[in-house]
Amino acid sequence: MKIKGLLIAVVFMLSAVAVQAQDKMFEKFSDNKDITTVYISKALLSMVPNMDAGGVNVKGLANKLEKLEIYTSENKGAMKTMASEAQVMKKNKAYETLMSVKEKDQIIDFYAQQDSNGKFKDLIMFVNQPDECTVIRIVGSFTMDDIQGVMNSVK
Repeated sequence: MKIKGLLIAVVFMLSAVAVQAQDKMFEKFSDNKDITTVYISKALLSMVPNMDAGGVNVKGLANKLEKLEIYTSENKGAMKTMASEAQVMKKNKAYETLMSVKEKDQIIDFYAQQDSNGKFKDLIMFVNQPDECTVIRIVGSFTMDDIQGVMNSVK
């Protein structure tokens, strides 16, 4: 019984470390003068449920969201930093790759992290194009059906 409790404690600690590492990545993006940052709080999301975030339709998620963050850059150095963070994300065991699309010079990756109830709490989309890189992070509590609605809205 003590081992089971110890294992549960270790899992929670590792999850916390993964979340902190992820937040540091987004802090790095926010601190980079060549990356444009947009942060939308839960309060604003609840006031504007019919918004479209950078071509991604989040209407069905608006009341389930805690925050929405968008990072974008056309600067080659910043784009390289963002792309390397996407590679780190791909290897991060705390996040599941939901979808990856490569078409010509464009790469789109969706990553998600689930809570203990099976609901998703963090959805991250990396869009890497030759002249622009964009990262959209959606934090809240939503289901796979909600996520599929967002993925279907990507043009």
